[in-house]
Amino acid sequence: MHGSVLSLVPFLVVIPIALLTKQVILGLALGLFAGAYMMHPQPVAGLSSALTYLGNEMAVPGNVSLMLFLYLFGSFVGLLRVSGGVKGFANWMEQRIHSPRGAFAFTWLSSLFTFMAPDFRIMTIAPIVSRAFQRFGVRPERVAFAIDVTSTPLCALVPLGTAFVAYMVGLMHTSADHAAAAVSPYRLFLESIPFNFFAWAMLAVGFGLTFFRHARTTAPTHHSVDVPRDASGWKHSAGVRSHAFAVETGVIGMPADGAVQRPLRRTQSNGPEESVPDPVEVLAERARPSQIHLILPLMLLLGATVMFTYLSGRSPGASLLTAFAKANAARAMLEALVITVIAMFVLYSVRRLPLQRLMVGFLQGGNEMMPVIVLLVLIWAVSAVAADLGFSAFCQREIVRYVPAHLIVPALFLFGCAISYVLGSSFGTWGMLMPLAFSLAAGGAESLPVVAGAVFASGTFGGFASPLSDNTIAMATVMKLPVMQYANYKLKSAAATAVVCAFGYWIAAACLPVGH
Repeated sequence: MHGSVLSLVPFLVVIPIALLTKQVILGLALGLFAGAYMMHPQPVAGLSSALTYLGNEMAVPGNVSLMLFLYLFGSFVGLLRVSGGVKGFANWMEQRIHSPRGAFAFTWLSSLFTFMAPDFRIMTIAPIVSRAFQRFGVRPERVAFAIDVTSTPLCALVPLGTAFVAYMVGLMHTSADHAAAAVSPYRLFLESIPFNFFAWAMLAVGFGLTFFRHARTTAPTHHSVDVPRDASGWKHSAGVRSHAFAVETGVIGMPADGAVQRPLRRTQSNGPEESVPDPVEVLAERARPSQIHLILPLMLLLGATVMFTYLSGRSPGASLLTAFAKANAARAMLEALVITVIAMFVLYSVRRLPLQRLMVGFLQGGNEMMPVIVLLVLIWAVSAVAADLGFSAFCQREIVRYVPAHLIVPALFLFGCAISYVLGSSFGTWGMLMPLAFSLAAGGAESLPVVAGAVFASGTFGGFASPLSDNTIAMATVMKLPVMQYANYKLKSAAATAVVCAFGYWIAAACLPVGH
């Protein structure tokens, strides 16, 4: 069994189930049980084995830190919302948009303040610029594209202070451990950034289409888009924000008719349906706008992250670059986030924000990250059971033997693009393919940064272009565009870019030296 074709069974369960049901977590759970029962084919022993894998992975100190970071990151965003920080930033910038070019410039520059997560950026910026662009008669799909192209592709490249980088470094750590690769996860992530060809190419294409393409316009109007808008400046119905990470991680399926736009409801056994609004949105609606409540915490988070990252890798005689390369970035980001969240409580309390409001923002914001945490734990467990079944040895022996080395990375990229487009989940795609990427690199197919960059690029494609992506659905909701029409609009440029990137990986595989 060990190192044979049977070692593929966990992933052969995960991928089809995820593709058929659009439920990545369901696929991972079934893949875990399949692998566990292969290791211990008795009813109770198999169940105990699956639970043991989950417990062992959750008990790893680095994994605990990552789970805590993700929860606190959600709490950080929740506090920004209930404090009026997002609302204040929206109001302040809306008053400074006076022309179409200025609105596009603001759309791009605003990424400096909203790069923490794609859905956060979309929900914060889209309502501001949509009304401005409507006054200037710019077509809504062009506006949506300009925001989208600076969301997932940009977040996939930012090396600090985001949930994306924490998740990506966590995958690097787990895959390297199970493939017995002696590498620094954060350093490897930094080395993989130049090889995320799709993200870089999509940003370049988006910039050109934004500023140099002839703009087709609609009739100018001074009426705002009729989409519900909360006080934080987000035009969306209650269901969109609460579904964001759930859709991204595959916790829930995405109805094709856009039913996610309806508010969450509960049905009483002997009464009509009753709306259940997001408590963070309700509190954000009551908050007094203050851009300081956004700018100061964001500056502190970035500054503290850089400082703690440097300190964690500092050693006598080491240069600045060496210190960052050797740093424990995951630990540094967690420390910076803890300091920032504490400082936010102090700042908001001094400015007389009710403690109860802050606690709701903290807890509810953190809870929105639970689907990501569950996804990551299952990925760790499935990777562990696949490693025990000999997955790495099989890939090194069979795939590398029969597939030409210069075709492996382009094929891996295109395969990942297909999966991520069907799933609409960059996180899910990365989790399923990263163990394979490390195994191929360990077998001599290509260098680790190249294959890791190709996996990240393939997931970025789906997160950006898929009609099932939470970003696509949220943007279509805000801009009042049909979901499939808008997804097809993006797919034209994204598909052409992906084909070019596949050739780029073929060239990289042929020209770059193989190494770890």
